[in-house]
Amino acid sequence: MKLVKILCGVVALAVIGGFAYVAMTDVTVPAREISTTIPNERFFDAQ
Repeated sequence: MKLVKILCGVVALAVIGGFAYVAMTDVTVPAREISTTIPNERFFDAQ
């Protein structure tokens, strides 16, 4: 029974530590600019 309590405590600490690590770490996301030109004919009735 004592082993179960210790294992539950270790798992709880690992989960809390994981959440804290994810919350505090600055994760850089690779990003690039995407530019798309939409022709005016798509919005206005070309006559």
